Amino acid sequence: MQRVVIDTDPGTDDALALLMALNSPDLRIEGITTVGGNATLAETTDNALRLVDHVGAGRDVPIAVGAERPARGSFSHAYHVHGADGLGVDLPAATSTAYSADAAKFMRDRALAEPGRIAVIALGPLTNVAAALDGRPDVAQAISEVCVMGGAVEVPGNVTPHAEFNIYEDPWSANAVFASGVPVTLIGLDVTRGTSLHRNGGPRWFQGTSRSADLGNHILANSFRERADVQEFFLHDPLAVAAAIEPELLTYRSAQIAVVTDGEERGRTVASYGDGPVKVALGVDAGRAVDVVRTLISN
Repeated sequence: MQRVVIDTDPGTDDALALLMALNSPDLRIEGITTVGGNATLAETTDNALRLVDHVGAGRDVPIAVGAERPARGSFSHAYHVHGADGLGVDLPAATSTAYSADAAKFMRDRALAEPGRIAVIALGPLTNVAAALDGRPDVAQAISEVCVMGGAVEVPGNVTPHAEFNIYEDPWSANAVFASGVPVTLIGLDVTRGTSLHRNGGPRWFQGTSRSADLGNHILANSFRERADVQEFFLHDPLAVAAAIEPELLTYRSAQIAVVTDGEERGRTVASYGDGPVKVALGVDAGRAVDVVRTLISN
């Protein structure tokens, strides 16, 4: 069983990824850390609390609150993609509260308590992860892997022609993580754009009567309703969780990754292939990956 901390900014595809992880028999969630990004930090934290409460895991999964802004400036948010408050769907108010107001410390403490046994799945800007690693080579050595949903190495971006949203939002922290020496698996637009659910596949994209299946269907239906021009819901963050569960779904090349921090190409992820701490995903078994996503959310 893979033991993980999930760093996230829910976010519709983050929500699906969390549902997958909460349902997976192959993951043990040590905690969830929240970061601003798709919405404000207050909203992403509330979304995470409501999600885990809704599927009955609230008392078992501690949630630590992280960064409200990137290393420089502020997050731009993506309500035009994810809807009001970042989710666009109504959920009951959370009955649980955040465990901690220091996500970076939570991440460090969990990794150092059991070196080599805790991985991080990073689904938002890398601000919290960079803060946990800052000046701490012992933490970089203790974390077994950081699985990052981010980047566009060989393909165009989705927020600019050069950049993917999570990396664009805090390129300084992304650079810090990639240079820290911690093992990174980079799940970017190179592969996530190959995995999607089509609007014509609804209204039951996820089968069964579980709360997670109903919520997943609700999230997709609302997303397609709000964005009439969109035909596919890309499984960006769900693919990162699927990769943590079944790494063989993807093919990789090792690389050094540098991120452009300024100017027109801000957020661009530049790979120097060869030896390096980053495994860049460049191919995916799309059919199998989508099956993994649908099966886990349908549970």
